[in-house]
Amino acid sequence: MKAKNKIAAMLTVVTVGVTTSLSGVQAFSEYSNSENKRKPELVFPVISDLHIDDGSTADMNKFRTAMDQLNKAAPKQDAFVVVGDLTDYGYATEYDKFFSIYNEKKQADVQSMFTMGNHDYWNGLSVEKAQDRFLEKSGMDSLYYHKKVNGYDFITLSPENGNTHGLYSVNQINWLGEKLAAAEKENPDQPIFVFLHQHIKDTVYGSDLWGTQENKELLYDTLKKHPQVITFSGHSHYPLEDPRTIHQKDFTSVGTSSVSYLELEPGKLQGFHPEGYRDISQGMIVEVYNNEVIIKKRDFHKDDWTGKPWVIKNPSKKNKFKYTDDRDQLSPSFAGKDKASIVKEKSTLRSLNVTFPQAKDNVLVHSYHITAKNKESGELDADFTAFSEFYLDPVPKNLEFPVTGLKPGTVYEIKVQALDSFNNSSKKVLLADGQTKALEMVSAQASPSLVTTGESTTLQVKMKNFGNDSVKGKIKVDAPEGWSVEHTELEYELSGSEEKNLPIKAIPKESSGSSQFTITAYEGGQIIGSKNINIFVNMKLGESFDQLDSALKPAVNENIPSSILGWSHTAPNGWSVTNSSNMPAGTEEWQGWSFTTKEFWTKAEDQDRSKFELGQGVIAVADPDEWDDNGSPASKGFFDSTLTSPSVKVEGAKDLYVGFASHYKQEGTQTAEVTAVFDNGEKQQVLVYDNKAASDNKNGHVLNKYEVKSIKVPEDASSMKLQWRMHNAKNNWFWSIDDIRLDDQMIILPN
Repeated sequence: MKAKNKIAAMLTVVTVGVTTSLSGVQAFSEYSNSENKRKPELVFPVISDLHIDDGSTADMNKFRTAMDQLNKAAPKQDAFVVVGDLTDYGYATEYDKFFSIYNEKKQADVQSMFTMGNHDYWNGLSVEKAQDRFLEKSGMDSLYYHKKVNGYDFITLSPENGNTHGLYSVNQINWLGEKLAAAEKENPDQPIFVFLHQHIKDTVYGSDLWGTQENKELLYDTLKKHPQVITFSGHSHYPLEDPRTIHQKDFTSVGTSSVSYLELEPGKLQGFHPEGYRDISQGMIVEVYNNEVIIKKRDFHKDDWTGKPWVIKNPSKKNKFKYTDDRDQLSPSFAGKDKASIVKEKSTLRSLNVTFPQAKDNVLVHSYHITAKNKESGELDADFTAFSEFYLDPVPKNLEFPVTGLKPGTVYEIKVQALDSFNNSSKKVLLADGQTKALEMVSAQASPSLVTTGESTTLQVKMKNFGNDSVKGKIKVDAPEGWSVEHTELEYELSGSEEKNLPIKAIPKESSGSSQFTITAYEGGQIIGSKNINIFVNMKLGESFDQLDSALKPAVNENIPSSILGWSHTAPNGWSVTNSSNMPAGTEEWQGWSFTTKEFWTKAEDQDRSKFELGQGVIAVADPDEWDDNGSPASKGFFDSTLTSPSVKVEGAKDLYVGFASHYKQEGTQTAEVTAVFDNGEKQQVLVYDNKAASDNKNGHVLNKYEVKSIKVPEDASSMKLQWRMHNAKNNWFWSIDDIRLDDQMIILPN
């Protein structure tokens, strides 16, 4: 999980749309001032999930920032704890980068403690050798250990393999039980601090999905005998703002969030990696006083505290626990004047945008339940939950969400209900009525898309009326220079539920290379849609993938609205995609080379994907980052997929030139290659991107570049295929290509 790649907050409690009362602000200030008069017996930061990797400096910079802020906020630390995933893959070079920063920034007399995380195992080594590397690099004496710091017991555990949910063996848990019993016997009322990477199952926010699995009952039962235990765990990357990130039942559990990036639970509209999740960086400082533990939460990305500190008084007394599952019975509420409305200018064939003001809550409005009832049938055609965006800075006062999966030309009642973190729901709901549009520009493509001068092609524009009433409109054709077109405008009329193809002939007169037509459809004077058509003239090979527009499907694993048809594994005629037999199954949409739109791709994640300006319409994408987001296939094997062109006649040619739009981000051992394969058996490497300085990308990113490379044709070759292969990749970055051209003349770069 990497990328698997804004939490914000004020000094007071961060709530969604909640303006904390003045008395609450004063209470926090007074409490902080009173604490400043006391000297803690023990101070230690806890951070987690730094994911230092070889392919980027971003996480190293976040780590430096975190260390600087922790040192400033706590100038006298007794210990410093990191609960796993120090690295992204457990490579020696990643450990070296981590400790180059840590050793520079750590305080002189601090006791350092580290646990392993699952990512620290992901280096291809055996379990034993991965553990040996961790111990060697971290300087820890063993995988799990016990230390005394200022008279307090620190017990540190580590998972014993790289499985996502971790393995804490019976031997390790029994050892834990012995240490807990001895610590309690020595100091019965004193807190005992336990550190591990994965959450204890069914404790803090995120532990339901990311908590321990194997031996979970034994681990929990061992801890529950000692209510003074306070566990700290990471792994889920869930934010500190949610009140469930601290949990008390039989003992106290605390989630530590992540220095590297934010993650949230799946199933919400924004996905588990909402926009801007990589900007988030969090950690905490723990202060221990006599019979009291104070946990201060830090937004490193904002250089400020987030929310009120968590205060654990008398941690050994269960009857004093306040951070329990039933701690909040109050429901969020909308103000009497609050209303929802439909953003009419954003209405589409299958979606409506609803906007409304945020509700208020005594702690945190976590999300909104939104439904769309078909007013004709009475059925719910949309039913989903969206985050309240409590992780943004600042938290928006008003929200706007697309309600998708609707029927064309239909009137809907949209209902909005607020939910808090403990599933309390607002009694008042907001209602809004809206109607979807009825007319769609289904597709626009050229047949054929590769022509010679004087040879005609047909622009095929498909329109469909989903409504019951007849509609009239027109399409406009914006043709490039050097083309003759049959119509620059073409009127149409569609009766109820009618679908019609509107053909327009076009002939290149002097054009050569790639030509782009823009087709715009109107209903009356209103634009219904616009699509581009690419046609290649006088070339040996030309491909824009736009002919696949009508083959695109809705998301399967990605949390993308069903109204966005955006991906396919069906290659253009003559093309093929071949995945290695050893490539594990991951996210369905990105299982090897996929054909998608930038809208769909960037809704999966952005992370510079939207910067591919040369990519238009349908593009080809190999994305190990998104591939790894379903089932963590990178923990089992490598992404390895090849896109192969049709066979092209090359007999008699000496030099060929291939050009294509390329959008590539480098990380780790990930490798991308273009290879010319001739029918005589010869293979010629045309381009290579990898982590070596001598490669075409010089171990860096190649964003939005049109690559042009030459190919020497063997004398005995009569045909050739081109292959684009992405391989040797784990949870790394991506490669996207478009506008492929092959000719025996130098390729002219597009404007």
